[in-house]
Amino acid sequence: AAAVESIGGPFLSVQLGRLEPENKKDTSPLDLSILSGTASTAVVTKAFLKAGLTEREMTALLGVLCTIDTVRKTRTSDDWRASARPKFREAGKMGRASEFKPLTEQDISEMEDEEFEDRDEGWYIADSFGTRDQAFGAKVADDLSEKNFNKYVKELYESGKKGGSIDKFGWTTAILLDKQSPVTQSWLQKYAGSYLSFNKDVSVAYNAITQLGAEFTGGKYENLLKNRKRKTLNDFD
Repeated sequence: AAAVESIGGPFLSVQLGRLEPENKKDTSPLDLSILSGTASTAVVTKAFLKAGLTEREMTALLGVLCTIDTVRKTRTSDDWRASARPKFREAGKMGRASEFKPLTEQDISEMEDEEFEDRDEGWYIADSFGTRDQAFGAKVADDLSEKNFNKYVKELYESGKKGGSIDKFGWTTAILLDKQSPVTQSWLQKYAGSYLSFNKDVSVAYNAITQLGAEFTGGKYENLLKNRKRKTLNDFD
């Protein structure tokens, strides 16, 4: 989620809190190599489907991985180090002391003479990392924002359609451009044509991953959610 936001992508809500499984023998280890680019298309696709995710959700998530990987390849290590330092600034009126002139005794006296009003208007919570856009310092991807976060997905789709070079997009291209998967092809085309659709589906799909294997026990949560089928992206249309 932090990687997506640091390159200009949408904010992704992270579902925190997870109990350890009661019977660890029933849980199979996750083979992280499926996201390393060494696994075959069939193995990666099977892993997503076995986890309970749809091809649409897989396409959205792999589109994000494609974007991150492409950004990584287009920036040098020096660029990453330069971008890593956040700009420290408090939200609202606060900022670096050097940016403001020191208060004089007259300024202080005038403020003391002002009538104090007990109201909440204008209150804020100081954030040492400043605004959302400043939280990661300089953006790692200068040309990406929420409004064009589908840029590389669009470039990939158009390159695949015209038979152009797709080398810079990384290992996800084998799945995203797989002619044997018409569902994936259909959603790739959709995301290439609409950043709103891409951002929305990425958010929902990411949230789905954070809740895989969750167990709801006790009280109203168990009554409402236990054994209830998870809503997929297709349920939102």
